[in-house]
Amino acid sequence: MATLNVSFVVHLLCIIVLNPVVYAKCSDRNEQIYYLSRTRQALNDLAMERRPSGCIQEAERIMVQRPTLSIEEGEKLWTLKLAFQLASELFQQNLTPVKWNTFKLRELQDLLARQNMTYSECVRDMSVRLNLPIENMVKNYFKQLGDFLSRERFSSCSWEVVRAEMGSILRDFYKKSKMSRKHV
Repeated sequence: MATLNVSFVVHLLCIIVLNPVVYAKCSDRNEQIYYLSRTRQALNDLAMERRPSGCIQEAERIMVQRPTLSIEEGEKLWTLKLAFQLASELFQQNLTPVKWNTFKLRELQDLLARQNMTYSECVRDMSVRLNLPIENMVKNYFKQLGDFLSRERFSSCSWEVVRAEMGSILRDFYKKSKMSRKHV
């Protein structure tokens, strides 16, 4: 038992000493919340209008099951890493039909890529690996979004619906991150 604790402490110290910037980013909930907030704002800034009335039919056709963010820190970091990786890939797909501000779209893509890299670094040395239902839920969620876009031929309205859906899940992640911060 003592060997396990010493080994754990040595491993933790190595992570902190060798990767102080990554450790600080991973452990700094304020920074996590800040970037979640910026990403949500970037998604909101893309909106063609608050409630695009011409996209109601598309909005009614989307059917996705949202994943939830775990309270357990290791699972939470893996979930965020996977979510930002898949969101980053999603927002690189066929965006030709959208009428979004190019600067705002690029900002969103940069924020998603940055968070993907940050969380990838956070979980790189973790012994925790998902392979849990949440991993499949996250993958399935983004597959459903991609399938929806494909069925709708990547129309401007379908992107608008996905943008709003992504804003909702980020809002959920943001709230969950703020709640877990209060319990620490």
